[in-house]
Amino acid sequence: MKANRREFWLDSIFGTAFIFLLMWTFYSVTAFKVFDLFDPIGDALGDVELTDVVFSQLREPAVPDDRIVLVNLGRVNRADIGYMIDIVNQYEPKVIGLDTYFRTPKDSAVDAIMEDAFSRVDNLVIGSILQNFNEEKLEFDSLGKSLPRFTQHAETGFVNFITDAQTQEELKMTREFTPKEMVAGQQELAFAVKLAQYLEPEKVDRLLKRGNERETINYRGNVMDFGASVYGTMFFALDVNQVFDQNFDPSLIKDKIVIFCFLGEYLGDRLTIEDKYYSPINSQFAGRSYPDMFGGVVHANIVAMILNEDYIDAMDDATGAIIGVLLCLINVAAFSYIYRVYSKWYDGATKLIQLVEVLGISFMNVYVLDKFNYKPELTIGMVAIALAGDSLEVYYSVVKNSVTGLFKSRKRKIKL
Repeated sequence: MKANRREFWLDSIFGTAFIFLLMWTFYSVTAFKVFDLFDPIGDALGDVELTDVVFSQLREPAVPDDRIVLVNLGRVNRADIGYMIDIVNQYEPKVIGLDTYFRTPKDSAVDAIMEDAFSRVDNLVIGSILQNFNEEKLEFDSLGKSLPRFTQHAETGFVNFITDAQTQEELKMTREFTPKEMVAGQQELAFAVKLAQYLEPEKVDRLLKRGNERETINYRGNVMDFGASVYGTMFFALDVNQVFDQNFDPSLIKDKIVIFCFLGEYLGDRLTIEDKYYSPINSQFAGRSYPDMFGGVVHANIVAMILNEDYIDAMDDATGAIIGVLLCLINVAAFSYIYRVYSKWYDGATKLIQLVEVLGISFMNVYVLDKFNYKPELTIGMVAIALAGDSLEVYYSVVKNSVTGLFKSRKRKIKL
């Protein structure tokens, strides 16, 4: 009896190890692009997460956040940027952020107008770009900044987003951001973090004390998007002509965070994809056709999350892996029992159990994120469960029988 029990648990452990070996093999093969045939499907669905349904469908629309105002830069030149900043600055914003940077000189008169406007802003943040990540030092080698004549009147914050896209034309989904990065031994804060620091410095301190290298962006809404998301307007935005005509209530600006950024050729422009990203609140969360959120609005969502301290906590990779191994071992033990005792029912019973488990875990992931702002990471466990039934049959019929046969063959040779 003890021998049978010992053999049962050894098979369960070895079966679990075999499943994880298969998972590693599949991952390695996929990494080498063997399945290029399926790339069109991957392009449409590869960057979709089940939890997107929480952001795009389940949440109640958030109350518009009047602490953050966006100003569309459109295609204006540097002189016009200077004029627009002067107009906005007279209404006493808490801080002005420029989600762009100015690397090269233009016409000297035009640059002088913009520089002069910068010099009159009490709190100004200009975007910077993280460049050349050093794998050995785990930091960036350099920081792309605007010309010194502009940065002398401002602080900087990096505007890089975390995305797998290599070009503008590729799918660009941004779900996370890094609050800070090291650049040649110096700390640089993210653009949104720097802006929030002017309004609520103690909340930024608490964000940094969380110690997370990455934070999940808790998206709450967009500017006027004409149906790109299911929510109404979350952030107020001014177009170029509204600023020049001063067609806005001064209270919209006073003591607020004002982000100058590109929001299209005009407010509501859905065709321009420059500096535009897919977000989880996209109303078409699977097989997306158009990106729905400009970069400046992504920054605004991050600022709002910091000001509200409305963070999403995520399960760390190590915990997810441990839970995945345990889930796999439990399933292998259960399936091994069915294989030994109810072999005729094996295929149907294991498939049904797998289906119920995967659906149950999927529902739990969505529910936990929606209700508790916590994002479980059980992908390894779900893949292991999906592979367990068929893989265990291969283990018993091929792997174990082959090893057992080889062992018996060697034993007979020794006796001879």
